[in-house]
Amino acid sequence: MQVNTKNKKLNIAMICDPIGESKAGVILSTVRFAKLLTARGHKVIFVGAKTKGNRKHGIYEGIKTYRFRSLPIPKSGGWSLAFPTVRELKNLFKDEKIDVVHLILPMSGSVVAIKAAKALKIKIVAHSHSQPENLFMEMPKIIRPTLFKIWNSYLVWTYSKTETLIYPSKLASSLLEKYNKKNKKSVVISNGINIVEYKPMGIGDFHQRFSIPDDKIKLLFVGRLFPEKSVDTLIEALPHILEKHPNVHLMLVGIGHLQSKLEKLAEKFAVRKHITFLGLVSEIDKILAYNASDIFILPSLAELEGMVVLEAMACGKPIIISDAKNSASRFFVEDNGFLFETKNGKHLAEQIMKLVSDKDLREKMGNASLAKSKDYDILKSVEKLEAIYYSVL
Repeated sequence: MQVNTKNKKLNIAMICDPIGESKAGVILSTVRFAKLLTARGHKVIFVGAKTKGNRKHGIYEGIKTYRFRSLPIPKSGGWSLAFPTVRELKNLFKDEKIDVVHLILPMSGSVVAIKAAKALKIKIVAHSHSQPENLFMEMPKIIRPTLFKIWNSYLVWTYSKTETLIYPSKLASSLLEKYNKKNKKSVVISNGINIVEYKPMGIGDFHQRFSIPDDKIKLLFVGRLFPEKSVDTLIEALPHILEKHPNVHLMLVGIGHLQSKLEKLAEKFAVRKHITFLGLVSEIDKILAYNASDIFILPSLAELEGMVVLEAMACGKPIIISDAKNSASRFFVEDNGFLFETKNGKHLAEQIMKLVSDKDLREKMGNASLAKSKDYDILKSVEKLEAIYYSVL
């Protein structure tokens, strides 16, 4: 059927089991896209899991949200798997007159949503937001390759049920395409950044509220305290830095099951007093954290894009990123920062000290980040996403 893209407003169901359970990049990206699509006149609903704090259907971030029975995922930061029935989702899709089902994460809710959508002949698109490193980094090294292969094969099977697959970066595409023998139609769309919200600004009483020294050069990490983020490498770098530059302080924004281990590691290296664990902060405080920092660092081993890097760039910060082969974030580094050898704390320290010792270089690279971030305006991304919806119809 021919669709008039100028007049047709769509009803879209986004399937994301842990919606509202964390501030992970995939959740933030989903909410941001949903809000912008709503502003463009479309109706968006979320389908997710029941949690301790969210037992009933309701509204999340202004979007109608349906929640179903669930099971918690160990060491996931509070995520749960949703288990709706096919009948429940068929009735929901019919009641909401859904035109497109958008799979955000390949979890149990998405598997059921595929069956329900197929039965109703509703078009399906999917986002590639998952890497095996997110799941299996704490497994014994000897079995990781097998687990990685199984997970990637599962992803390909899931995505083969859709009309179009959306990757957040070219690297994300290359990592999975080698498993995709059916050449499923795909497109690269950045998660984007809201450059109206994320921008250089004053920080008010941020230092006082979080007990952060305001006379130090501040390093910043934002993300989950999980194995694939390799925050231990950043802590291991700190003694090398402080030996020559005692005026440095590290801010860690995020939560995760590794926090106690990281705190003990900081005590082991006698740098605990030079680190502030800010925990889970509000969106505005996260923006203020970027602005309160002087250098942003992401030592992550795996990133399909790296929204936090875009956020830091949009706030005008120089960046230092791990050169991990499975991290798309390394491609953000040009004249706005440095790469360092993966898991090498000493080499990371060397790159950080280049910026700590040179205020002019920090400013120059920060300005380069700010200029580069304009290429990733989320308004451009949502236009591409909308075009995908229309194309599958």
